[in-house]
Amino acid sequence: MLGNEVANIISSGVLSILGALASYGVAVGVTYLKKKREALIKQIGVDQYNKDYKIAQDIYYIVEQQFKFIPQAGEQKKKAFDKLLVEKIPGISQEELDHFRETICGKINSEFKDSKLLAPAFDESKDVSDVMDVNKKTTLNPKQSQAQNV
Repeated sequence: MLGNEVANIISSGVLSILGALASYGVAVGVTYLKKKREALIKQIGVDQYNKDYKIAQDIYYIVEQQFKFIPQAGEQKKKAFDKLLVEKIPGISQEELDHFRETICGKINSEFKDSKLLAPAFDESKDVSDVMDVNKKTTLNPKQSQAQNV
């Protein structure tokens, strides 16, 4: 009994410390990425960065249109994006290519998520009935449906 309580206290303490270390690690990672972005902007200049970002964003949409009907084309899209961006911005580094691609994809994904386009059509908290439930009832009991229609 006493051994179990001591073990629970020790494990709770260890988990608390691990949780604190994890949150610290996330904070350090975010700070690192921000500084890396700022360094890249300083390196190429704000105006040039914005110009390159706009070109990369336009290329992203072009590539998306080219591959819109091809499922699982992620690697092909990446190669096409890199190829087109290198053509438009000669001398761009692989690090800059990766940065622009990840930044644009992250922005598009967050906008898509915020738009709630993939939200469920039926919400139990505010909707009264689901179309699927109504269809199931009529298909499961066709004799009852016919009796009501007579």
